[in-house]
Amino acid sequence: MIDYEEYSRALVDLETGEAIPINDNDIVSITSRKTTAYLNKTIEINKSKKFTKTMDLSFREIAQCNLTKSSYDVLMTMFSCLGWGKYSGFVIKLKNKQFNGFMSSKELQALTLCSDSAFKGAITQLRNEEIIKTIPAIDGRGNNFILNPFIATHDKRIPTKIFKLFENTKFNYTHESSSQLSSNELQARIREERRKTQEQIHEEMTGIEFIDSIDFGE
Repeated sequence: MIDYEEYSRALVDLETGEAIPINDNDIVSITSRKTTAYLNKTIEINKSKKFTKTMDLSFREIAQCNLTKSSYDVLMTMFSCLGWGKYSGFVIKLKNKQFNGFMSSKELQALTLCSDSAFKGAITQLRNEEIIKTIPAIDGRGNNFILNPFIATHDKRIPTKIFKLFENTKFNYTHESSSQLSSNELQARIREERRKTQEQIHEEMTGIEFIDSIDFGE
């Protein structure tokens, strides 16, 4: 039983009405609703691993796929056009260093200089090896391309829906699954992230709303 008379201040949760007593010398970290929603709808990958280490692990697996030259050409082009933030994982176009839509098959093929048959074969092989996924185009006809985040990503945290697309692939060296989102360990990690996260996630939250609107064919 808390004796509130021992405390001079308290924090009140506006949603639950719960009062949490604090001392004058306590360090208090306040997490906004946006931050909480962001953490609950994303999952951290490549945790505690340096970028070069993750590349070593993923490319070791890619080397076992015996990709054709065309598949390598397409994959390298995808790396150079990889989205970030709310477009995390998507192969995108840029104009004046800003998002300018999703890369279409024709645009991607033009960059690789592959013939029609070679390009189609490359996409098929990359998809069969689960290096990429394709989903119905968000802004038109055709497909959008998503690169496996366990191979390469700009972001430390990615939308859970993107994570789910690739969690069962051989590239998931973390062996984590989306089901762990409800585990005590992950909840503790979320609380720790909340403590660290600052009020600068407006773009990320916009991205989560964007991801939620996508039909991943589940």
